[in-house]
This record gives sequence, C-alpha cells and structure tokens, in this order.
Amino acid sequence: MPEVESAAIFAPLMSALLQAANGTRILLMNPPVADTAEAEEQDMVTSVEPFGLLRLATYFRGRGCEVELLDCLRDPLLVAGVRRHVRKRAACGRDDEAPVEKDVLHYGLTAGELETRLRQMTPPDLIAVSSIFTWHFETTREAIDVCKRVYPGAQVVLGGNFATLCPEDAGRSGADEVVVGDAADAAFLPTAIDLVSPRPSTDFLRLIKGCPFQCSYCVTHLLNEGRMQTRAPEQVFEEMCSKAKANGTRTFVFYDDFVLYQQSRFLDPFLDLVAKEKPAVQIEFALGFAARMIDEAFAARLRAAGVERVVLALETTSESRERDMNRPQHLEEFVRAVQILQAHGYRGGDLRAFYLIGLPDQTTEEILEALIWLYRLGVTPSLTTYTLTPRSGDMARYADRVRGFALDELAPCLWRFAHPGMRVRDLDAIYRYFHERFFPLERIVGSPTDDRVIQWMQKLAATT
Repeated sequence: MPEVESAAIFAPLMSALLQAANGTRILLMNPPVADTAEAEEQDMVTSVEPFGLLRLATYFRGRGCEVELLDCLRDPLLVAGVRRHVRKRAACGRDDEAPVEKDVLHYGLTAGELETRLRQMTPPDLIAVSSIFTWHFETTREAIDVCKRVYPGAQVVLGGNFATLCPEDAGRSGADEVVVGDAADAAFLPTAIDLVSPRPSTDFLRLIKGCPFQCSYCVTHLLNEGRMQTRAPEQVFEEMCSKAKANGTRTFVFYDDFVLYQQSRFLDPFLDLVAKEKPAVQIEFALGFAARMIDEAFAARLRAAGVERVVLALETTSESRERDMNRPQHLEEFVRAVQILQAHGYRGGDLRAFYLIGLPDQTTEEILEALIWLYRLGVTPSLTTYTLTPRSGDMARYADRVRGFALDELAPCLWRFAHPGMRVRDLDAIYRYFHERFFPLERIVGSPTDDRVIQWMQKLAATT
C-alpha cells in the first residue's frame, strides 16, 4: 500500500464531524467494495441500503446542511451491473487437494466512474465516507484518494464500523479525519430514504441499539461502548406509519442487534400497537430472536402483528462451542422455541435459524449433521459465513492462526479456517445447496446424485 503522508486525526464520538451547520455542503458516500462472487451470491454486497448514512443525512438536514448521497454500489452508472472487474486472485484456507484460489472482484463504481460522478456534483465542503466491513479497506482507501484528488479543498472524514474497529488502518486511508465511535445524536433518527433513487420499497426502523451479551465472535458491545440505547415504541410506530403514508413504504425492517432487550417495555408494546391499529405494512426482524426468550405470548404477538417470518439465532449445535462462544442459549431452549412457533403456524421457509459455517476447527460432518437436525425439526437453515473480526474475543483467541494476513485476506468467503476436514469447495457447495432452502429430509435422502456433499449427507442421515 502506498505511504500516506498525513496521519488522520482520531475524533471520539464524531465531535468534529457533527459540528457541521447551516449551509455546509455535505456529501455522504457509500464506497465500492472488493469481494468474491460467493459473497455476491450470499447477498453480502448490495443487500441493504446504507441506513447509517441515511440517518446521518437526517441529522445534517436538521442542522441546515445541504446533503447529497453517492452510493457507489447503486449508482445509475452501474446499469450494466454492480460487478465490474477482477482485482486480484486470493488464496483460500487449506484444502486436501490443490490450493484453492478465488477472484476478488470490484463491485461498484470504478475509480474513473467515481471521478466522473464527483465532477458532476456541486463541490462539497465535507465528504463523509462510511465503511462497514473491515475487509473492504482497499476500495475505501481508493475512493478517498479519488475524493481528495477531485475536491482537494473538501474535508474527507472516514467513519463506520471499520474505522472504530481498526483505527490505525483507517488512519492510513488518506482521510483528513477518522471518526472512532458512535454518532449517538443520529442513532434513532429516521432514515432519509428520499435520497435513495429509485425509491426502495423497504425502509428501516430501530427500537433497540446495542446488545447486553458478549459472544466471542461478535463486536456489537464494542461498537456500542457497552451501552444499551432504546426508543419509545410509540415513537417507532408513529415513524413507521408516517413513512408508510408519505412514501408508500410497505416493508419495514429492524436490524436491532438484540431487539428483545427489556421486551415488555419495548418490543411487546410495539407489536401490540401494530396488532391494534393494523397498518398496511409488513415487519421483518432481520437479525432474529434469541430462542430462549420465545414463549407462547410472544409467538401470539408476532402472529397478531402480521409478522410472516421468524428467524432464531442458533449459530451452533455443539454444546462445547456454545460455551466457548459465550452464548446464553441451550439446544433444549431452541427445540422448545421451534415447537411453540410451529404451533402458531410458522413452518418451512417461514421458520429459519442462523447457523455459522466455516468456524475454526469445525468439520464438514459437523455442519451436515446440524443441517440434518434442523431439517428434522422442520426449520430452514439460514447459513452465516464465519468472520474473524478485529477486536473480537475470537480474534484474540485465534490471532496466531491468521498472523501475517491483511484485512482483505480475512474476507469470510475465503474460508480462512478451511482444512482437509472442512474443504473450501465443500463449504461453497453447502451454502449454495442449503442456505435458506427448505427440503423434507426424505427428499434429500432419496435423491440419486453423484455429488460428494449430498452423498455424504445421505450417508449421515441414514445412520443418525
């Protein structure tokens, strides 16, 4: 990486950025990313609009600023598709055959296209770049370089999860300032969804911010500085109804990390309002629910509020992994939750469970046995590719195994912890075959095939 002459300033809690006021022209940028085709297939590239930036837009507008959004993953110049070109080849985790490499692809505006778009805009006073995933550092740095070249007089500020988790790396991005921490004043503001074109049919709500637990693979508690923040359910309901009326939005998604926090004070009253008032909307909880907190009353509330799909956060079926992960859940609680939800009509594709694959020391057989168990319960697996995140408990635990790897070499679809007992090609196949796909187990067992993974699964199903 080229040397960056000027070091960035680490600004806690957005102090400098949030001083922008009347008349300041602000450009909010969601930068391009570099990832594998498998990440695109897993909907990890353009699945969600940049709702953090859209909340910041509302904050700045409230201070009298002029705000524009440049989403490098959804720009009109991408009419031919978001995937652009191969950036490089990257080695994956170990295998028992020849080493496996994958193309790392550029997604979003190229440097030339980004420069073209910037020159078409009103020159900004401040450019705020948000980067979420730590393995997208290089494309973020390149986007900042283009911004500095086109608008040398503008202050470029880098924030987001990447900046908070990896401030030293972010400090080498070329940004004038790196914002470490949370934009607390914008945390519960409505998203400025009008900045997104074409207007999406989905918008985002927030009731709870933070998580009281510290699972070993997760950094939510760090990103929120250990705090739990909440918003009155009546205010969230009012925001939802207002947006539905003003924008015609029909689907609202919660990405709250632990939406069941103090459930009786927050989520229960919100669901009761939805059930009582019956707005013509659909509600989704993208990050799922803790199985141990599912009971008859809650399942009934979900049904009454018209929630069509429920996801449970399982992550692993191994009790020893559960303890190592510091997860507050047991399999008996998961089974009980499934039975309750099924009794309320949630079945097949409408009842899903997050399950992590690619974990350190996991095996293909362990994964397939877990899938068989879920299918027997009548639950659809929602597979999650394991990510070793900087500053997580797992990073401290497994640091020796990834020493010397750059941030972009820890991209989840490179399967850094693959080994002869859990091959790269098998992991890709498992995700492709089973992610969010429900099959009666007898269909899998009875299907003629010469596929290695399916044959393996058939053999396990016949003996377990």
